[in-house]
Amino acid sequence: MLVQREWTVEQFRSAYADTATSLYRKAHAVSDRTAKRWVAGAIDRPHPVSRRVLETMFDADVKALFGPPTATAGRDTSLVPGGMVTDAQTGDDGDAMPTAPAEVSSANRRDLLNAGIALATTTATGDPLERAERISRAMAAAAPDPLTLAQLQHGIHYLAGSFAATSLTELTRPIERAWNDAESLLETRVSGGTRRDLESVAGQYAFYRGRLAADMGDDTAALTFLVLAGQHAKAAGDTLLSGSVAAMRSELAFFAGDFGGAAAIAAEGAIGAHPYLVPVLAGSCARAFAQVGDTDATLTALRTMSDNVWTGKIQPGVDPGDEEAYEAYSAIALGYLGHGDTAEVHARNSLALVGREGRHMQLAGTHLALARAFIRRSKPEPELAAAALRDALHAGQRSGGGRTTGRAVGIYQHLAANPRWARLPAVRDLGALLREHRSLAAASAV
Repeated sequence: MLVQREWTVEQFRSAYADTATSLYRKAHAVSDRTAKRWVAGAIDRPHPVSRRVLETMFDADVKALFGPPTATAGRDTSLVPGGMVTDAQTGDDGDAMPTAPAEVSSANRRDLLNAGIALATTTATGDPLERAERISRAMAAAAPDPLTLAQLQHGIHYLAGSFAATSLTELTRPIERAWNDAESLLETRVSGGTRRDLESVAGQYAFYRGRLAADMGDDTAALTFLVLAGQHAKAAGDTLLSGSVAAMRSELAFFAGDFGGAAAIAAEGAIGAHPYLVPVLAGSCARAFAQVGDTDATLTALRTMSDNVWTGKIQPGVDPGDEEAYEAYSAIALGYLGHGDTAEVHARNSLALVGREGRHMQLAGTHLALARAFIRRSKPEPELAAAALRDALHAGQRSGGGRTTGRAVGIYQHLAANPRWARLPAVRDLGALLREHRSLAAASAV
């Protein structure tokens, strides 16, 4: 269609900016690099904001614009300008995949060469002053207005304070919308400090989307968004974000049963970590070391956590490694090591600190740790363990999280494996309650 309209890439970008402004009532430009990747077929799925602009410009569905061109009689169809792009395939990373040499005809090479020469010639013609003015306006329009960036940043800090006390299902769509807005702004010609800020904001929203997926038991989506968040963190030089990504990826590995991998990810993330993340990553190490029975490493990690407890404000990313978190991680790790009596003390301390804050996921996790402590005390209390599991299920339901039930099933199976405990009314009732939640299945981690 660019050929049909005799547009250069610069003219296409100018028309795009005008169309976007009329649609959204604010400036939204496309970078020279992105425009050329569209034309070359290196991107076949533009962001929703861009899709709407393109469909309005060309009065055609985006699938037709970016799909294979229609054939023209008597000509090699792989380079016919029926749509915006040539028939290029894209790999998993969105970049164009090289075509086998045998698939490219000499006619295609001539057409491509001639198109390149024509583009270079037409771009260079015209009044230089007018062209400079267009470029200047495009660059100014590409930068996000200060209010938009400030609103995105404010949203991140709001999430930091409200995430733990809000139902996960209520957060999904707002986070996805904000993430998509930030990513769309990054597609425009923006650089310097503003680009770093946008990289950080886009990474934080990707992180929270990944955290949502992890809490809801969707590990595939969680890993995808967390890897993306890590890439944004690296581009922005954001150690707070990169440390949070390490903590969440360690958690994913832990609940997948890869305890050694969980410890390695957390330990690597702790190198040069932001002070906010030091106690969190130490807790992640302690939990993983305890699962493999490494008592010395577990206690060392817990001491590191205790020595670096965070006492400041909540920051974007994971929950803080504060006093409550130290008590919770101590209960979890010591319970895994079989020190049930000590683990119970830490679990009760954690519940006393978190009980009034509405942090439902933390409540669920600590009730699970308390149930495990009751089983592993010197004098086990299976009925108290069953009651703690019921409390964990209740807290998990209020948060909308999907992982609590599976973990409760794992601990229940320990109770049911003891014939005497299995006959207790509290344990039988717990089994019936779990069956209401879902069919009993092997837990990924106890």
